[in-house]
Amino acid sequence: MKVTEELLNEMKEKDENFSDGLILPDGDYIRIPKGHLHGMMALLPQTEDEIWKMIPEEDSPLFWLIEKTGCVLTDYNNSIGMKMTPAQQQVFDAMRKHGFLTDDYYDLTRQREKVRKEREQKEQQEKM
Repeated sequence: MKVTEELLNEMKEKDENFSDGLILPDGDYIRIPKGHLHGMMALLPQTEDEIWKMIPEEDSPLFWLIEKTGCVLTDYNNSIGMKMTPAQQQVFDAMRKHGFLTDDYYDLTRQREKVRKEREQKEQQEKM
C-alpha cells in the first residue's frame, strides 16, 4: 500500500498497530499479520521450507531476510534494515512524524558487509 498523509491520519484514528510492517525498497508498505519473518518470506518466490534451507546456519534468519529482500522492518519501538532507499526514507519519516514509529533505526549495512566478508573468507579457506 502507498503511505499517504490521508492514510496516516486515518490509521491514527483506527489502528494502533499500524506500525508493525515492512517498507519495501520502492516505498510500498505491507502490514504483517504473521510476523516479520513470515512477511519477508512471502515476498520471495521460494517456499518457506526452501528459504530456511538457503539461510546459512551461522547467520541470523532475520538479518539474512532483511538483506535478501531489502525491506525495512517497522515496529513501534524501533525499526531495522539496511541503508534505506529514498522511497523508504520518505515513508519512514512520514510514519515517524505521525507517531507510528520512534526515531530508533538500526542500520545493519556494516554488520551484513562483515558477515559477507567472513563467509567469503571461509569459502576461500575451504577451497585450499
